[in-house]
Amino acid sequence: MKTRVPLFALAWLTSSVALAQAPATEAPAQGAERMDRMALLLDLDAYQKTEVEKILKEHHEQMRSEHEAARASGTRPTREEMQAKREQAQQELHTKLSGVLNETQLKKFDALREGRPGPGRFGGRKDRAEKTATDSASN
Repeated sequence: MKTRVPLFALAWLTSSVALAQAPATEAPAQGAERMDRMALLLDLDAYQKTEVEKILKEHHEQMRSEHEAARASGTRPTREEMQAKREQAQQELHTKLSGVLNETQLKKFDALREGRPGPGRFGGRKDRAEKTATDSASN
């Protein structure tokens, strides 16, 4: 009986560690699929795909580091400040991409970005409010 408890605890700990690491191996594949899809939709050549991927990765890392710096400072920016930073970052991203993509591809990229869910993981309050308004207007 005394041997079973530590073995059970060890088995439980090992399985929880294994489960905790599983999503990390799936994330790069998901990103690669997303990039492949974007390359297809934007009709990117190999050079453009590599450059766009690099630009998007840099943009993501910059946004993440700014978020972590704000969190570490202990001050919380206002909603307007956050929106201004987000818009500035989007403008910088657009400027960088304009050096790689042609005008048609940029328009398609903007359309793809606008089609994404809003604030939050599964769409924000604004998206739900707009959907509710259009649903009630159509009835």
